[in-house]
Amino acid sequence: MTLPGIESKQYPLEILAEYYLMQCVAEPIGLLMTYLDAPDRFNILLKNVTMTGLGTDSKVGTVEMKELWVQRSEMIAIRVEEADLEGAIQKLPAQEKLRIFMPRFVVQGTLTRGEDTRLGDMFEVMKGAWAAMFNAQVYPHTAMKAQVFRDARLLLLNKNRIRFYEAVAE
Repeated sequence: MTLPGIESKQYPLEILAEYYLMQCVAEPIGLLMTYLDAPDRFNILLKNVTMTGLGTDSKVGTVEMKELWVQRSEMIAIRVEEADLEGAIQKLPAQEKLRIFMPRFVVQGTLTRGEDTRLGDMFEVMKGAWAAMFNAQVYPHTAMKAQVFRDARLLLLNKNRIRFYEAVAE
């Protein structure tokens, strides 16, 4: 559906959920980050979804769907092209290389924070539901049936799915 004067654009995404890898397209009206981060939005509409069960014990193979509504709380991380965020990610002056433990995955990469923000406070003072990790590597905790991407130039991490984290020496 096209509304006069309001643009929609297609954004290819790869989404890690606890039990699934989803390759899909989001087509929000307006900016992608505004859509993903809206505080009153609990479900995200995904289109042209290819969903694959992750665990070796999963009975789900690969399923294709034209549309799928996914609760934001179920998303662990989203691999997206930085250019698609259209400047919505602010890179702060202090860079911190972190190893972050999330359900089913450990991710390692660089996050930015304010120079006066302590490591232990950084996720509390960040606005929104997502934290942007640059030059990320993704490591599954257990054996995977599906091939999960290893590298991401930009990975959006669902802050509510972060279990614990540590600083990593360069």
